[in-house]
Amino acid sequence: MKIFTYDSKRPAIYLSVGLFIFSLIRPAFVFDGGRGLESDQSFIYLLIGGIGLFGGGTAEFLIWLANPFYFIALFLFAKNKKVSILFILISSLLAISFSSWEEILISESGSNGKIVSFSSGYYL
Repeated sequence: MKIFTYDSKRPAIYLSVGLFIFSLIRPAFVFDGGRGLESDQSFIYLLIGGIGLFGGGTAEFLIWLANPFYFIALFLFAKNKKVSILFILISSLLAISFSSWEEILISESGSNGKIVSFSSGYYL
């Protein structure tokens, strides 16, 4: 039995993807990297997060996996698969767990920056 038809899900999917795209042009968080306060647009972290594993950022890579899980969840939701709930839960838990971090890897040399605050790109 289908819970939603594609036509009734379409606005939710468009809104979700629209907010995701909008979040990419917003700063993700503010950190102190030793040269004063810095922040970058969220799309930078989307692009480089996947390669963080190769630069020593295993934990950062695991948090970054919230993005692919989100897209998998959207695809499965559009196909009316109930397993989409599992993927959106995993994605949400990964994203929310990042809010408890106090530091983040800021270079391949292993130096960390103190997270000062989270910005709209993170919350969106």
